[in-house]
This record gives sequence, C-alpha cells and structure tokens, in this order.
Amino acid sequence: MKKLLASDVDGTLYVNKEINKKSIEYIKRFREEGNIFLLCTGRNLGGIKHLFDEYDMEVDEFVLCNGSIVLDKDFNPLHNEYMDDDTIKLLFEEARDNSLYNFYFANEENLYIIDGYNTHPVISSSDISNKMNIIKLKEEDFYKNKYCANIVGIDIKDECINKAENKKIDIKNKFSDKVSVYRNLSFIDIVPRNTSKGSGISKVLERYGVKEDNVFVIGDSWNDLSMFEKYSNSYTFSYSEKDLKAYAKNIVDTFYDCLEDIMK
Repeated sequence: MKKLLASDVDGTLYVNKEINKKSIEYIKRFREEGNIFLLCTGRNLGGIKHLFDEYDMEVDEFVLCNGSIVLDKDFNPLHNEYMDDDTIKLLFEEARDNSLYNFYFANEENLYIIDGYNTHPVISSSDISNKMNIIKLKEEDFYKNKYCANIVGIDIKDECINKAENKKIDIKNKFSDKVSVYRNLSFIDIVPRNTSKGSGISKVLERYGVKEDNVFVIGDSWNDLSMFEKYSNSYTFSYSEKDLKAYAKNIVDTFYDCLEDIMK
C-alpha cells in the first residue's frame, strides 16, 4: 500500500544548516518503493530552491508557507492563497517596535524585509541572502506600494519563547477573522485564515488517492501541530518542546529514524 511522508524542513530535515547524508539515502529508498515524499514548511519556494542545488534529493510535492502554497514536483502551482496589502500593513503595525521584533513577509518567490525592522542574524547573513530571493524595502516605499503575501513573520529579538507565545495570542485575538497564527520557537508565523500544514497535505492526498491511515508526518515545532492533530502517524523529536511531544505518537532522535521505522 502506497505511503506518504510529509516532512518539515528547519529543525527536522535541515538541521544545523545541513541535511544528513543518511536522510537523503532513506528518502531515495522510500520513493523507490513507490511512496510519496512531501516537503511541508513555513518557507517559500525561494527559500527551499537552494536545497536542490546542494543535495541530490527529489520531492513529489511541496506544501509551503505553512499550507498557503501547494506545488507539484515541477513547482507548478496547485493552490495559492494570499493575505492582502491592508492585512500586511496592519500586521506590521503590531511589530513596529524594532527593539523587540523582526518583521518579514513573503510570497511564493520573494522574502521582503523592511530597513530597520529585520536584523535577524540568519536572514541578514550574506550566505542566506545569496540563497534566497530577499528584497529590502525602505519603510516609506513599503507604505507607498501594495503587496500580497502568503506568510508574514514576526520574531522576538531576544528569542524569548514566552514573549513569542503571548504575542501569538495577541495577534490571534485581534485578527482571528483574517489569519491563522502559529508559533515556531520564538518565531510567529501568520498565514491566511484556516490555512495550515494539515490543510495543505489534504490537498495533496486528493491527487494521489492516499488514505489517511497511510499518511506519516514529522516536525519539530508548533506550526507542525496541525499535522499531528490530523494524522495519527505522527513523529517529533527528543529535542522538541516538552508540551509539543504530547501531541505526537512517536518520538525519534533523527529524521532518518522516522523513515527507518516507516519502512520496517
């Protein structure tokens, strides 16, 4: 019976700025057996393309920006849902204290940052800037022009998880009619309302005819919770937050431990 594995990227497949060679080998074996492998991430397409330049890895479909984008293996769009310009600007007002927050937003290809409002060391590094399509905006240009976004991100500069959780709750209360909000460590991911990784995976199942009993999911943070709640064959890690572990059926140490278990 055909199986499907949906995998988060950062902290799951891509750990410490690399994908383990053993993980690549297991993905190949899994697909060679006729199974389906998805990347299911908060990143946009511009944020994952470099992985295919660096690794010999094939993926059957993509659930990006926490479910607001679904692409086939050739990057053709199957689903694309945006937040409008008014919503983006209102969310920016929630993060306009640049002593506390970093702010960014992204569509399928581009990641936008506003001068003075994103000093995160990862996004600011020349290494990442060269790998991702990062567009820097002046604040006056941001307000002057109109944009659309599949995801908006706010992260806490001092990486305090409690502050991130409180900010997530505040945004959720203010914008519940417009967006869904998830916390990923000290990052807050904001996507169109009723959008999630779980809903994105559902759109893929319709194409492949895979039964939910044969869907396996793995992730390491709270933006993966929708996958854990929807699909019972769920995996997280020994290093994930303690409260999150309670929602996953299986705890593993590495990504390839998960695939080894699935293919037994």
